[in-house]
Amino acid sequence: MASNAKMQVRMVVHLVDFGVDTDPVPEASAKQVLVNEAEGDTDAARDAWDVAGLPDSGSVTVQQLIAALNHLPTAVP
Repeated sequence: MASNAKMQVRMVVHLVDFGVDTDPVPEASAKQVLVNEAEGDTDAARDAWDVAGLPDSGSVTVQQLIAALNHLPTAVP
């Protein structure tokens, strides 16, 4: 094989499901995601945050952020 100008490389990927992401999402990042998904409509993002019952300050879970995203007017059920 050393004399072969082309060497073949095989890569094996082992996919692992680590389950639901449990790391907290920083408040600023979560709010920015909502504003981006609301296409810049900060009022809609704020309303979705409030309706989802997210805290006034502090990190949120991924599940909480998803709940807020589902309350956006642009959300697809």
